[in-house]
Amino acid sequence: MPSLAAVAATFVAGLASFLSPCTVPLLPAYLATVSGAGAADLAAAASSDTPGEAAARRAGFRGRLLLGSVLYVAGFTAVFIALGLTAGSIGRLAQGTTARALEIAGGVLVFLFGLLIVGAVRWAPLERVYAVRLPERIRRGGVAGAFLVGVVFGIGWTPCVGPFLAAALTLAAVSSHAAAGALLLGVYSIGLGMPFIIVALLWASLPQLPRRLSRFARPVTLAGGVITAALGILLATGAYTHLTSYLAQLSTPS
Repeated sequence: MPSLAAVAATFVAGLASFLSPCTVPLLPAYLATVSGAGAADLAAAASSDTPGEAAARRAGFRGRLLLGSVLYVAGFTAVFIALGLTAGSIGRLAQGTTARALEIAGGVLVFLFGLLIVGAVRWAPLERVYAVRLPERIRRGGVAGAFLVGVVFGIGWTPCVGPFLAAALTLAAVSSHAAAGALLLGVYSIGLGMPFIIVALLWASLPQLPRRLSRFARPVTLAGGVITAALGILLATGAYTHLTSYLAQLSTPS
C-alpha cells in the first residue's frame, strides 16, 4: 500500500490541477459541454417570470450539471487509474538493486516538475496540448457524451495539469506496485474531480463562481509547485523513505 505521504501528495496534486490558471477560467465551458446548460441558460432561469419558475429551472439545470460532471469525472478517472496501473507495474519491474536508482530518478523528475509548475523552467512537451477532437454531435451531446468527454480529457495533455499529473505518475512508479499506482491515481482523480462536482452543484445558483475561484488559481499553483519540488528533494535524498516510516509508526497503535 502507498504511504500516507504519497496519498496526501497526489491528492494535493489533483486539487492544484483543478485550481490551475488554465483550468479555472475554462470551467464554464467544461460545465456547459458535459451538461448542455450554458451561462446563458442560467441567466434566463434567473430572469424567469416568477421565483417559483426560476427555482424549478435552476433545479433542472442542477440535476443535469451533477449527472454530467459525475460522468465526466468518471471518464478521466478511468484513464488515470489505467495510467497508475501501468506506472506501478513499470516500477515493480525495477525493484531490487535498481529500486534506489528509480527513487533518485523519480525525485529528480518530481523536483523538475515542481520548477515547471512555478514557472522557473520551461519544457515544451509538457506545455503542448495533445488532444483527440471529438465529433461535433458528441461535443454537443451534453450529459449523454459526458463520460467520453472525460476520457478524452484524461488522454489529452493540458499545459497546467501535465506537470501535476506527471508528478503523480512518478510517485506511482516509485511505489513499485500496480495496485498502489492505481490507488494513487485514483486519489489524484478525487482531488481533481471532487471540486469540479462541487462547482457544478453550485453553478446553477452562483454563475459567477468560476470567476471568483480564478483569483486563487495562481497562489495555489505556486504553492503546489513548491510542495512538488520539496517532495522531489525528499525522494532524491532518501528522506522520503524515513518520513514515511516515521508516519507509519505514528499511525500504528502501540
